[in-house]
Amino acid sequence: MHDNGWEIVNPRALTSDPKAFRRYVQTSGAEFSVAQSIYTETNSGWFSDRTVRYLASGKPALVQDTGFSRNYPVGEGLVAFRTMDEAVAGAESIALDYEKHSRAARAIAEEYFDSDKVLSQLIDEIGIAA
Repeated sequence: MHDNGWEIVNPRALTSDPKAFRRYVQTSGAEFSVAQSIYTETNSGWFSDRTVRYLASGKPALVQDTGFSRNYPVGEGLVAFRTMDEAVAGAESIALDYEKHSRAARAIAEEYFDSDKVLSQLIDEIGIAA
Protein backbone atom coordinates (compact mmCIF):
# COMPACT_ATOMS: atom_id res chain seq x y z
CA MET A 1 0.00 0.00 0.00
CA HIS A 2 2.86 2.36 0.79
CA ASP A 3 4.26 1.83 -2.72
CA ASN A 4 0.99 3.18 -4.12
CA GLY A 5 0.87 6.32 -1.98
CA TRP A 6 -1.32 5.05 0.85
CA GLU A 7 -0.52 5.94 4.42
CA ILE A 8 -1.31 3.49 7.20
CA VAL A 9 -2.15 5.25 10.46
CA ASN A 10 -2.81 4.12 14.01
CA PRO A 11 -6.60 4.24 14.50
CA ARG A 12 -6.26 4.71 18.26
CA ALA A 13 -4.31 7.92 17.72
CA LEU A 14 -6.98 9.20 15.33
CA THR A 15 -9.93 8.44 17.55
CA SER A 16 -8.46 9.37 20.90
CA ASP A 17 -10.72 12.41 21.03
CA PRO A 18 -13.20 14.18 18.72
CA LYS A 19 -10.74 16.92 17.79
CA ALA A 20 -8.13 14.41 16.67
CA PHE A 21 -10.64 12.65 14.45
CA ARG A 22 -11.86 15.95 12.98
CA ARG A 23 -8.26 16.94 12.22
CA TYR A 24 -7.70 13.62 10.51
CA VAL A 25 -10.79 13.97 8.31
CA GLN A 26 -10.03 17.59 7.45
CA THR A 27 -6.45 16.81 6.43
CA SER A 28 -7.42 13.70 4.43
CA GLY A 29 -7.80 13.91 0.69
CA ALA A 30 -11.01 11.88 0.47
CA GLU A 31 -12.82 8.93 1.98
CA PHE A 32 -12.76 5.45 0.48
CA SER A 33 -15.09 3.00 2.16
CA VAL A 34 -16.19 -0.56 1.53
CA ALA A 35 -19.38 -1.56 3.31
CA GLN A 36 -20.05 -4.77 5.19
CA SER A 37 -21.77 -7.35 3.02
CA ILE A 38 -24.97 -7.31 5.09
CA TYR A 39 -25.56 -3.71 3.97
CA THR A 40 -24.78 -4.30 0.30
CA GLU A 41 -26.64 -7.61 0.06
CA THR A 42 -29.80 -6.17 1.60
CA ASN A 43 -29.48 -2.89 -0.32
CA SER A 44 -30.53 -1.32 2.99
CA GLY A 45 -29.44 2.23 2.22
CA TRP A 46 -27.07 2.30 5.21
CA PHE A 47 -24.89 5.41 5.23
CA SER A 48 -22.01 6.17 7.58
CA ASP A 49 -21.81 9.21 9.83
CA ARG A 50 -18.09 9.19 8.96
CA THR A 51 -19.01 9.81 5.32
CA VAL A 52 -21.15 12.77 6.41
CA ARG A 53 -18.11 14.19 8.22
CA TYR A 54 -16.02 13.91 5.05
CA LEU A 55 -18.71 15.58 2.96
CA ALA A 56 -19.15 18.38 5.52
CA SER A 57 -15.39 18.96 5.43
CA GLY A 58 -15.55 19.38 1.66
CA LYS A 59 -13.83 16.06 1.06
CA PRO A 60 -15.07 13.71 -1.66
CA ALA A 61 -16.30 10.27 -0.61
CA LEU A 62 -15.91 7.14 -2.73
CA VAL A 63 -18.25 4.70 -1.02
CA GLN A 64 -19.64 1.28 -1.82
CA ASP A 65 -23.34 1.71 -2.56
CA THR A 66 -25.66 0.10 -0.05
CA GLY A 67 -28.74 1.56 -1.68
CA PHE A 68 -28.14 5.10 -0.41
CA SER A 69 -28.00 6.27 -4.02
CA ARG A 70 -31.81 6.08 -3.98
CA ASN A 71 -31.84 8.99 -1.51
CA TYR A 72 -28.74 11.07 -2.17
CA PRO A 73 -27.20 12.45 -5.34
CA VAL A 74 -24.16 10.49 -6.44
CA GLY A 75 -21.52 11.04 -9.10
CA GLU A 76 -19.94 14.27 -7.89
CA GLY A 77 -18.70 14.69 -4.34
CA LEU A 78 -20.37 11.47 -3.26
CA VAL A 79 -19.30 8.74 -5.66
CA ALA A 80 -20.98 5.36 -5.24
CA PHE A 81 -19.68 2.08 -6.58
CA ARG A 82 -20.82 -1.53 -6.68
CA THR A 83 -18.00 -3.14 -8.67
CA MET A 84 -14.22 -2.88 -8.70
CA ASP A 85 -14.36 -1.21 -12.13
CA GLU A 86 -16.79 1.41 -10.78
CA ALA A 87 -14.51 2.03 -7.78
CA VAL A 88 -11.50 2.56 -10.05
CA ALA A 89 -13.50 4.86 -12.33
CA GLY A 90 -14.74 6.80 -9.29
CA ALA A 91 -11.21 7.26 -7.93
CA GLU A 92 -10.03 8.44 -11.34
CA SER A 93 -12.93 10.88 -11.60
CA ILE A 94 -12.14 12.36 -8.19
CA ALA A 95 -8.45 12.64 -9.01
CA LEU A 96 -9.13 14.31 -12.39
CA ASP A 97 -11.31 17.08 -10.93
CA TYR A 98 -10.74 17.14 -7.19
CA GLU A 99 -11.96 20.73 -6.75
CA LYS A 100 -15.32 19.99 -8.43
CA HIS A 101 -15.80 16.91 -6.26
CA SER A 102 -14.82 18.85 -3.13
CA ARG A 103 -17.36 21.60 -3.84
CA ALA A 104 -20.04 19.02 -4.59
CA ALA A 105 -19.24 17.14 -1.37
CA ARG A 106 -19.80 20.24 0.73
CA ALA A 107 -22.99 21.11 -1.17
CA ILE A 108 -24.41 17.63 -0.50
CA ALA A 109 -23.65 17.99 3.20
CA GLU A 110 -25.36 21.38 3.33
CA GLU A 111 -28.43 20.19 1.44
CA TYR A 112 -28.99 16.79 3.03
CA PHE A 113 -27.27 16.77 6.43
CA ASP A 114 -27.56 20.29 7.83
CA SER A 115 -28.90 19.88 11.38
CA ASP A 116 -31.44 22.69 11.04
CA LYS A 117 -32.94 21.08 7.93
CA VAL A 118 -32.83 17.53 9.24
CA LEU A 119 -34.31 18.38 12.63
CA SER A 120 -36.98 20.66 11.16
CA GLN A 121 -38.06 17.88 8.80
CA LEU A 122 -38.12 15.37 11.66
CA ILE A 123 -40.23 17.67 13.80
CA ASP A 124 -42.64 18.22 10.90
CA GLU A 125 -42.91 14.48 10.24
CA ILE A 126 -43.66 13.51 13.82
CA GLY A 127 -46.01 16.44 14.33
CA ILE A 128 -44.35 18.28 17.20
CA ALA A 129 -45.49 21.88 17.45
CA ALA A 130 -42.52 24.23 17.39
